[in-house]
Formats: sequence, structure tokens, C-alpha cells
Amino acid sequence: MRNFLNKLHHSAWFYNLLVMIFVAVLLPFVADKFDWSDINLVFWLCFVLNGGFALYFGAQIRKHGLRFYWIFVQPLLFGVVTTWYFDWVDTEYGYYLAGLYLVLTIFTFWSDTRSDPD
Repeated sequence: MRNFLNKLHHSAWFYNLLVMIFVAVLLPFVADKFDWSDINLVFWLCFVLNGGFALYFGAQIRKHGLRFYWIFVQPLLFGVVTTWYFDWVDTEYGYYLAGLYLVLTIFTFWSDTRSDPD
């Protein structure tokens, strides 16, 4: 078990998943607790930070040669946890933002394929 945790800690995916949880779950929680305005929440947190991470994450999925289903992790995490379960982001645009993250991740996953490991 310790060997597995040591390998996990030294992998790039460990840090990518930690950043994903921070950006998609913890930051909306903080924004909800500090009662940010909807404009700040949607623009800075959802469009800029989460959208930027979706672009980065799609490129990392392609670069490391992971399976296609990893594309759905961030949108599902944001849509299910942040919007549906805890209602930290209004449902009026929370699900649309999750769809936007899916499109952005797919966009960078299928873009420049010259550096594919396969």
C-alpha cells in the first residue's frame, strides 16, 4: 500500500487531480461561503479558472496517452458536486458551464496530435 501511495504521489496525475478538485469543488465552496456576486463567480471562477483548467487538462490527457473517458471527469465533477448536489453554482448556468468544460477539454484533446505517444 505504501508503495502504491508513493508512486501515486510522484505521478503527474496526482497533482492534476488535486488541482481539479481545488478548481472545480473547493473554489466554488469558498465563493459560496464568502457570498461572491454572481458576476465574479461566473466570470472569474467558472469561465477563466475552470475554463483554463479544462483546456490544460485536455492537453494533458492527450500528452500522457490516457483513455478518452478522462475527458468527462472535470465536467461531471463540476456538474454533479458543485451544481447538483451542493447547489454552490446556480443551476441556471451551472450545467451549461459543465458542458462548456466538456467542449473545451475535447477541443484540446483532439487538437494538435503531432506529439501523441501512440
